[in-house]
Amino acid sequence: MFYGIYRLLTRLFCWSAFPLFIAYSLATGRHRKSLKQRLGFYERTLIPANRSTVIWIHAASVGEVKAAKILIEGLTRACSGIHIVLTTVTEQGLEVARKELGNAALCLYAPLDFPGSVARAARFISPAVYICLETELWPNLLKELHGLSVRMFLLNARISARSCRRYLVFKKLAGELLAGFSAIAAISGKDGDRLVKLGADENTLFVSGNVKYDLPEPEAPETTAAHYRKVLGLTEENTVIVGGSTHTGEEAIMVKAFRELRQTLSHPVLILAPRHLSRLGDLCRELSALGAAHELQSSIKAGNRKNDIIIVDTMGSLAEIYSVADYIFCGGSLVERGGHNLIEAARWGIPVFYGPSMKDFHDAKLILEENGGGFMVESGADFVEKIKNLAEDHDRYRHVSSGARKTALLQHGAAEKQLAPVIKALREMTA
Repeated sequence: MFYGIYRLLTRLFCWSAFPLFIAYSLATGRHRKSLKQRLGFYERTLIPANRSTVIWIHAASVGEVKAAKILIEGLTRACSGIHIVLTTVTEQGLEVARKELGNAALCLYAPLDFPGSVARAARFISPAVYICLETELWPNLLKELHGLSVRMFLLNARISARSCRRYLVFKKLAGELLAGFSAIAAISGKDGDRLVKLGADENTLFVSGNVKYDLPEPEAPETTAAHYRKVLGLTEENTVIVGGSTHTGEEAIMVKAFRELRQTLSHPVLILAPRHLSRLGDLCRELSALGAAHELQSSIKAGNRKNDIIIVDTMGSLAEIYSVADYIFCGGSLVERGGHNLIEAARWGIPVFYGPSMKDFHDAKLILEENGGGFMVESGADFVEKIKNLAEDHDRYRHVSSGARKTALLQHGAAEKQLAPVIKALREMTA
């Protein structure tokens, strides 16, 4: 009943309100380039006539595109004779997809969830397999593909408690849609529990970790840490705070917090790694104005460090410099920049701190907190207070460190786990 009502409403909207949108688009030029594709009209020349098995991957926006790229790389390594079509909802998502994927996939706008649009798109793309990323459950599209006997997979699936409550209002419809997937790979146990609550089959659902954070294990972590301690002139007595990928305004907060922590921590050292090296000159002048003696990483010769504040001025070294830290702050989060990759820091098994601006890595924040490996801080004073609490409670420090490490390990191999049922299905089709 719910799907029948939804289908009727989308038809009515398409016939009544959408013509007004078309007129608006033609008059203003906005969305003009994407309009045809969003209605399911694609140029025949886009897909070669001799194409082989088609895999349709839907990635709503930029975040999902990043996950799709990892999965596409895995698919092309494991399977020959496949043709990948990737659809996105947003213009930015499509732009990033075309830039990142190149010729690895045909990148298109996804059809709007109108019955006619999805039917045209399904006929044009003609997929053997459909992969939906995260929780993009479009009823008309999923019903259309199911009717065409397309094998469907929901990968990197996540659903917040709030979204789950909304879906529960239409639990029967949600259950019908979820039942159409051959396999569902949930990011975390909580995501899996919520999806089962909505009607997903426990026998087809498994927890896999997040593809976006499936980072390789650090090679020889003890050796890496020893190398950077030597290079940076650090000893075992030093308590090291690393501020990674910091933005304008955050370094001053870190310096102020560091000064307060000098009374608490043993031989403290602050390492700041600005996100953009083009800011080095301005940053050094800012620290000098604050009376904060510092030196560049590149100026430390043979481990002869002169100051307790170090500025990282080399590209690509932050991921390994994290190895020497006792506490890590991930930047772009105490200012409105959306945050940076927390799992890159957490994989070293060190407590991770971040500010409230984490919209670009909100999922990483949630899984880190779920495993007790990270802390959100509202300010520099909050950062100081939380570090003091950890420094005074060694058992809790070990517990948090273990939680950070566990978070990273849970993501390890996520892409391989998620692709396993897809690859199995593809091989069955071509056997």
